Amino acid sequence: MFRPMVLAALGIALAAGLVLSAVQTLHVSPIIYAAEAFEIEQPEIAAVIHSDHGHSHTHSVQAWAPGDGFERIAFTVLSNVLSAFGFAIILLAAMLMAKDKAQLNVSWQRGVLWGLAGYLMFFIVPALGLAPEIPGMEAAALEGRQSWWVLAVLSTGLAIASVVFLPGIAKAFAIVFIAAPWLVGAPQPQVHGFLHPDAQAVATLTDLQAQFLYATAIANAVFWVILGGLTGYTAKRLVQA
Repeated sequence: MFRPMVLAALGIALAAGLVLSAVQTLHVSPIIYAAEAFEIEQPEIAAVIHSDHGHSHTHSVQAWAPGDGFERIAFTVLSNVLSAFGFAIILLAAMLMAKDKAQLNVSWQRGVLWGLAGYLMFFIVPALGLAPEIPGMEAAALEGRQSWWVLAVLSTGLAIASVVFLPGIAKAFAIVFIAAPWLVGAPQPQVHGFLHPDAQAVATLTDLQAQFLYATAIANAVFWVILGGLTGYTAKRLVQA
């Protein structure tokens, strides 16, 4: 069963990843490019500090980034397909386990519901605490954002699982899981918004940020619906095989 699952997940990932990349290219990337035009020119430097006989030394390293055009699009497509592959494997395994353990039927229609659950779990709830950001926007420390994102994803997943799989009053555990990330609180930057010195640029960036939120929400919704539907259809075929 493992080899068919991997091959099926690869096919699903290619389809969902390419669709997501197309939507991003048309509706999300132009917003990012527009925001990048307002970035203040400064070298991207990574500081490397080490001690040498009691003295600290700092070396400047130019950060690498894919070039504009084909290279940037290619890396975006690769990232989307790899992410879709991981999500497809998780969804396939979860659907097949639910079929065996909880006697839940699998189909493309139910797959769409699984996809919407993934959309809620991996995008909507985390975005409520940590909104997607465009270039130039101030953000909290990366480590804190990553930790809270993981907490939000796991808590939402456990809440959904509690409602679907736990019996009777035990479903109330979902409330505890839903509340957990908000009791901890999402990390926030010391200064919100944009630090660009031009007020007109800040106004434009604020408008672009609002557009970015809607664009990413729509792109991710399309991605998860397609991913869920294809995974549900594939899971049904694997069960019948």
